[in-house]
Amino acid sequence: MRDYALSRAQSAEAVGSFSLLWRLIANWRARRAFARLDTLDDFLLHDIGVTREEVQWAAGLPLSVNAALALEERAAKRRRKI
Repeated sequence: MRDYALSRAQSAEAVGSFSLLWRLIANWRARRAFARLDTLDDFLLHDIGVTREEVQWAAGLPLSVNAALALEERAAKRRRKI
């Protein structure tokens, strides 16, 4: 029984690291698309609902964080305060 539990734990660990890799790849792909926001002018960013400072803040986040989702959350919080 102990061997079975150990095998399950090692399997779950391998799957967990695999999903971490996929999350990092997905975040990297989203970051590449997200980088295009920095090329837009301030009027277009305003139409989208974000500021240039928020875009630059999100671009500086670690790769383990989905920058697009973090930017969306931060912009939504700012809009609620206004």
